[in-house]
Amino acid sequence: MPNLNYRGTQDGTQDFDTLIMNMIEENNKISAKIMAEKLGVSLRTVRRLIKENDQIEYVGHGFSGYWKIK
Repeated sequence: MPNLNYRGTQDGTQDFDTLIMNMIEENNKISAKIMAEKLGVSLRTVRRLIKENDQIEYVGHGFSGYWKIK
């Protein structure tokens, strides 16, 4: 799987919330682990960012669930 290198923009800012939401829009079954790998951050960081974002929710349980953007 290719690394999409989401490590920030030219001015040095990192809008991980937008990047995470874009990945979910592309594939609503993407795992937090894969998101972390693509962003170049830890799994813990991705989980924290998702928890802090009120627009993202996980519907269902485990492998059969999916991400939903409100």
